[in-house]
This record gives sequence, C-alpha cells and structure tokens, in this order.
Amino acid sequence: MSGGDGLTLVLVWHMHQPEYRDPGTGEYRLPWAYLHALKDYADMAAHLEAHPRLRAVVNFTPVLLEQLEDYARQFASGELREPLLRLLARPAAEPLGEAARATILRRALAPEHARMQQSFPEFEALRALHAGLRGGGTHHLSDQYFDDLLVWHHLRWTGETVRRASSLFTRLLATGTRFSAGDRHALLALVGEVVSAIVPRYRRLAAAGRVELCTSPQAHPLAPLLLAFESAREALPDLALPQSIGYPGGHGRPDSRSIA
Repeated sequence: MSGGDGLTLVLVWHMHQPEYRDPGTGEYRLPWAYLHALKDYADMAAHLEAHPRLRAVVNFTPVLLEQLEDYARQFASGELREPLLRLLARPAAEPLGEAARATILRRALAPEHARMQQSFPEFEALRALHAGLRGGGTHHLSDQYFDDLLVWHHLRWTGETVRRASSLFTRLLATGTRFSAGDRHALLALVGEVVSAIVPRYRRLAAAGRVELCTSPQAHPLAPLLLAFESAREALPDLALPQSIGYPGGHGRPDSRSIA
C-alpha cells in the first residue's frame, strides 16, 4: 500500500511452528502443527481464495513445511505418528487404556485451550464433569466420555471456513454427544483432507499471483527469549527457566534489535 510520501506497507503473514517430532521415533510430542493447519492456516487460505483482489505475503518456515508434508504422508498411508489422530482412528471394539485416557485429558483440557474465544455447551459440560471429580480420579468415566472429549477437541479447533463448508461438522454439531466410531473416523478424514491441502492451496495461490511466498531459516530462534528469558512465562507462568539472567549477547544480535 503506497502513501503520498512514497512509502509502501507490506503485511507479512508469518506461519511457523517449532519441531514437534521425536528425533528418534518420529512420534509427535505436541499437536500444534496440524491443529493450526486445521484452523488458522486453512482459514487464511480461504480468505485469500474468496477475495481475488486481495494480495498478501505469506511466510512458511521450513520446519513447519516439513511437518505439514509429513502429516500429509501420514494421512495418505494411514500410519499415524500423532497420538490424538491415532485415537480418532481407533477401531470401534478397541477399549481405551489408561495412557490413552491421560493423553486425551492432557491435550483436550490443557489450560491454553481454555483461552479459545469460542466454546460449545457440550464441550463445557465435559470439562465441568471432569473438574467436578473428587481427587481427580477418572476410573468412573466411560470410554464414551473420552471419545466425546476427543471429538469435541477437534471440532473446537476446526477453522470457521471449514465449519461453514462441511456438512460433517454440521452433523456432528447436531449430534452433540455419544459420538460413534464412524463419527470419529469421518472426522479424521476431514482433518486429513484439510491439513493435506494446506501446502497445495498456497502453492496455487502463489501460481495465480495472489500471494507471494517467502521463507525463513530452517528453525529460526524465538527472538523474545534473546531479550529476556522471563518472556517465556507470558505463555507458561510456571515454566522452569535457566539460571542465567539472559542470553549472552542477546540484545546485540540483529534479530533481537529488530524487535526491541
């Protein structure tokens, strides 16, 4: 956007996630790459597709692209290395073990998810039921409770444009509870379709001249941490920090000066 003084404003949409795969097993330790693809990256692509005159610069870090492409291969092969996706794919007759139950609770009821702006009464009822358990015991809860929590976790993380375009989302929203194995498998297919399409969608937008794609170093540093380790506690107040006061030479690094 050019002004009278000849200046140009360029808005860059920066999309990044750190490496979440275990280097030894390839197992995903955190789900953020595919959850943000299901919500934010899909919604951004849809907005760009819906407005032909809109132009944008979109930055993908290589480590994020690698994980998106890895997820696409997982969906294509059915060999899932993401715990939550494997639980969605679980056969109808397969019971949930204690480890699986703990994973669903840890991921679906994580404090950071509570800050999501939109919620649903059915999900809040599941959260309240767990919160009301005396002593935190879950052995009285059925597998159905955990299946419902797992499905609602993914429904909450589905992007608004995906929700509006998906008859499955509408059906599951109307069902509300007691989701079947067929519901879980259909939802897994929808997640796979959306996540696998992210890179091709942005590639098509770039080929049409609608977006300019750029990239960053493979796994760029988290610049705020270079300025102050304490900044980590803005997201995780109880996080253990290094004993050092700050990163040596942090304020003098070019990538720190750019945000100071």
